[in-house]
Amino acid sequence: MDKLVVKLLVLHAFIAEQRNEYAKMETEDVVEQAFAEGIVAACEFFEEALEHMIEYR
Repeated sequence: MDKLVVKLLVLHAFIAEQRNEYAKMETEDVVEQAFAEGIVAACEFFEEALEHMIEYR
């Protein structure tokens, strides 16, 4: 079970890093900006889900 928690924490860190990278992305292209915002929203969703999984392990 501890191995699972470690894997979840590593995944959480990776997702947080990706979220931060896309959040910093600035572009004039509306499509690229929408894509980046979608990635940020998806990362936030997965971060929250991972936090719940870790809490209920």
